[in-house]
Formats: sequence, C-alpha cells, structure tokens
Amino acid sequence: MLEQVLEVMRLFWGSVVLRPYVYLFFLCYLVFSIRHMGVFRSLIFTASTYLIAFGCEYSSTRNGFPFGIYTYIDTTRNQELWISNVPFWDSLSFVFLSYFSWLLAGFIVANGRDLNKGLTARVTPWFGGVLMTLLDVVIDPVALQGHKWFLGQIYFYPHEGFYFGVTAANFAGWFFVGFATQWVFIWLLRILPGLAKPFRTPDWNFIWGVYAVYAGVFVFNLAITIAIRDYALAMASTAVMVVTLTFVGFFLRDKTRSLNRVPLRSIWQS
Repeated sequence: MLEQVLEVMRLFWGSVVLRPYVYLFFLCYLVFSIRHMGVFRSLIFTASTYLIAFGCEYSSTRNGFPFGIYTYIDTTRNQELWISNVPFWDSLSFVFLSYFSWLLAGFIVANGRDLNKGLTARVTPWFGGVLMTLLDVVIDPVALQGHKWFLGQIYFYPHEGFYFGVTAANFAGWFFVGFATQWVFIWLLRILPGLAKPFRTPDWNFIWGVYAVYAGVFVFNLAITIAIRDYALAMASTAVMVVTLTFVGFFLRDKTRSLNRVPLRSIWQS
C-alpha cells in the first residue's frame, strides 16, 4: 500500500515537472477561488469540475461523446500521473479554464449589480461555456502540434478536423463541458448545506485580475504558436484573442465603473 502511494506521488510530481505551466495556472485558480468563495466551495468546484471533465474525456476516447473520437498517446505513462487512459493534468486544466470563464460570464451578466445573482443566473453557464470554448479555439490547434514544442504529441484524431486539424465535435465538447461544470456547481450551491451563502464582494482589482489570467491563457498559447512558426494559425488565433478580449473587456470596463464609485471592502483585504 505504501509503495503504491509513493508511486502515485512520484507520478504526480512528474506531472508537475513536465507540465509546470498547467500547475501555475491552477495555482492562480486556487488564489482567486479561495479568496472569492472560500476553501470548501473551492474544493467542491475543483472536485465536481475535474470529475465531469475526466468522465467526458474517458467517454470520448471510447464512444466519441462529447468531444468526438480521439486517442491519447501514453508515452509519458511512466513519467507522470495517468487516470486510466487520460493524463491527470489534462482533465485538471478544465478546472481553472471553467472557473475563470464562469467568473467573467458572471461579472458581465451581473451588469455591475449583484455579483452573486450574476454568477448563479441561468444564462451564465451558457455564456461561460462560450467563453471557455473560445479559449480552446486557440489551445487545441497548437496542442495538436505538441511534437513541435515541450508539450509532446499527447493525442490525435483518427480523421483530420476542419480547423487546423481540430474537429467541430471537439469544440462542441468544450462548450458542453464548460456549460455542464458551471451548471452543476450552481446546482450544488443550491442543494448542499453551507454553500448557499453569498460570495465575497470583489473590487475592480479582483475582476481585472480574473480578466488578466483569462487573457494569459490566450497569450501563452499564442506565444507557443508563434514559436513553432505556424504563422497562419497565429494570425487566426490572434484574431480570436483580440475579438474575445475586446468584447469581454468592453463589458467589464462598463460594469466596473459602478464598483469604483461605490466604497467596497476589497476581496483581497477581507
């Protein structure tokens, strides 16, 4: 038993060493999430989102739902943690991607008023799912070329997709996971004891910090795209990034003006 635990710890550490950028973004998630909604709700969000994401990846690699059929290449199985045929870090990535997409959607839906209502509104998971899918439009085409950079070739599609090799089903799957993880968490907030209390009130620094991390995911993947000299993809990814960040930034600028006029207790000082 002890040997098995030590082996899992070794493989987990290998995952951190091989994928430090994933865990840096995940650390950002923990900092923001714990300050925003506390440790317990952060654990619930992490666990529920990871399980949904893993279940969807496990399903897709077998029957094609919801991402379409694809296969992970397990050349690093002895170097990092895998759960069945899915690398641990991959499903974990959905946690921070979904969280920051959900927060931005909630800020915009709140319209500068009650953030708690914005985050738990029925329309928010739909909007959050779109924001997460837009990230993937930049992420997956460069991830598919992992053999050209330090990611490594981690997966492939049996049939080449329409968008730089990525399939339409994959984008649909990302929307589904974004929507499902956010909807389930909102549902859990309503049914589990102790989760329904209001979130801490953010100030404009917190909100723009969330925006910066979301933008950072775009910038990291665009930088890799340029580094591997796929300039056609880089131009397409730049267009997606600029349009998305301009759209979100325009709404946030409008909504945070009211926060700047109203004296609020900073979420960072609470």
